[in-house]
Amino acid sequence: MSSKLLAICSQCAAIFICANAPTVIAAQTNSSVADFGDLVKSFLIPASAVPSWNLGGHPAVRWESSAPKPARADLVKNGLPMSRSGAVQITVDGQVTHRSDANQPGLWNVILAGSSASPLEFRFSMDRQGDIGIEQPDALKAAGFKVKALCKSGEISSGTSLYEIGAAGYRPAVLAHEWSSGSAGTWVALTFAYTKQRAAKLKCE
Repeated sequence: MSSKLLAICSQCAAIFICANAPTVIAAQTNSSVADFGDLVKSFLIPASAVPSWNLGGHPAVRWESSAPKPARADLVKNGLPMSRSGAVQITVDGQVTHRSDANQPGLWNVILAGSSASPLEFRFSMDRQGDIGIEQPDALKAAGFKVKALCKSGEISSGTSLYEIGAAGYRPAVLAHEWSSGSAGTWVALTFAYTKQRAAKLKCE
């Protein structure tokens, strides 16, 4: 067999092996949903940093704008003239927190609000009532956060409880866990205050 023919046979064999080899696909991170603990950490202020409008950089958050804009009237009235808004789908232990009417995973509205210089608080609120199936402070404890109850509401159908939360490498924050329950399910809002002045505005009810 000539050297030229041997070269052709070798090329054909290589093509056959490559064509029949299994395709290897690199593992991809699901960036369309956010684990609750990871999401909260993305909004907390690192211990060695200063507050920044770049907080909340989790890839699952769908921000409406890349920079803060003049806030809506109720935020301005509450001393928060600037804000960024967005939405995110949250999971706890891999499970969605609630579902929409079409049985699709429900969303949480996201607001990062503060002054023109820096944000002062962030807030997650459910887009609709539903069966959330989680207790947010317990979910944070399970994610490794330190959670200290400051005031617990004695109400059942609705109320607001306050907690101090902390995570290694981050500044602490005060969490207001607000809920309202009815025949359509439960609605929850979570407000995290960065400063003592903002925390003082959160009321236990």
